[in-house]
Amino acid sequence: MEAINEIKMEKQTHPDLSVLSPFDLVFEYKTEPDPGFHGDSHYALQICMVLHGEAEMMLENFNDTYTAGDLWWNMCWEPHAYRLSGRRNFVVAVNIDVEQLGSCSPFGGCNWLAPFVAKPQNRFKPSTPEERQFIQNTGRRLFHLCHKKENNWRISAWLLIHELLIFAINRMNWNGLEPKGETAEPVKNFSRIRMALNKVWISDARPPSLSEAAKMCALSPSRFSELFRRTMGVSYGKFAIRVRMSNAAKDLLSGRFSLEEISQKWGFFDSAHFCHSFKKFYRISPSQFVSRKAGGV
Repeated sequence: MEAINEIKMEKQTHPDLSVLSPFDLVFEYKTEPDPGFHGDSHYALQICMVLHGEAEMMLENFNDTYTAGDLWWNMCWEPHAYRLSGRRNFVVAVNIDVEQLGSCSPFGGCNWLAPFVAKPQNRFKPSTPEERQFIQNTGRRLFHLCHKKENNWRISAWLLIHELLIFAINRMNWNGLEPKGETAEPVKNFSRIRMALNKVWISDARPPSLSEAAKMCALSPSRFSELFRRTMGVSYGKFAIRVRMSNAAKDLLSGRFSLEEISQKWGFFDSAHFCHSFKKFYRISPSQFVSRKAGGV
């Protein structure tokens, strides 16, 4: 199986999501397995439900197989890849504007982001026939609501999405996580780091330093670091290096830049530093990386 770092990533910005349209739904139906993995990252949160067939999904240092009644969760800007691996595959994906999450509830007191920011192995995955049936029924209802667009379908779908989230939160493995009943503070925290997050992912320039990112968000570096890790489930430094290496790899494959130019563009001391960092991250040298891609491996 390919490593996540070797798969081309597309950036999905979801410009149509807003206060008035806080979610959208897409689906994929294929009668044959995909030949390879598709990689992307999303401005939005994403829930993917397998209604029929089978899919494989991978994150950094994590991969799993999902069959009918299973689902997986992707956090904002979290690089991931998947392939449909069965016959007659049908997957429904819901994209959600994180800042509108929980807006259906006047009560607060629910950590709506918990299923997305938990470690991948702790994110909810159905384990009983009853749980799988609930996921399948929810996916079908969402698909039909968004397809038929009958009266009040948006409200019904939005409430159903939150019902799914509560179902998952109540069944998560909370070992080592924040306790149940934690407030909805993570959603507010996301709004506070959003400017820096967008700058890192959408720009083609070197990611800002920790102090620069904190300044963008009108926060001290220590407070920014705390909020970023708590909200994104990873440190800002690790997140930024992931983006730098991914963009540097794209420049390598383009063949338009020398190692020195790539090193300078993405903030490495020199080509030797870049090659050392690249090999540590991808586990192969830049020249091996280019050769493998050129050879279709």
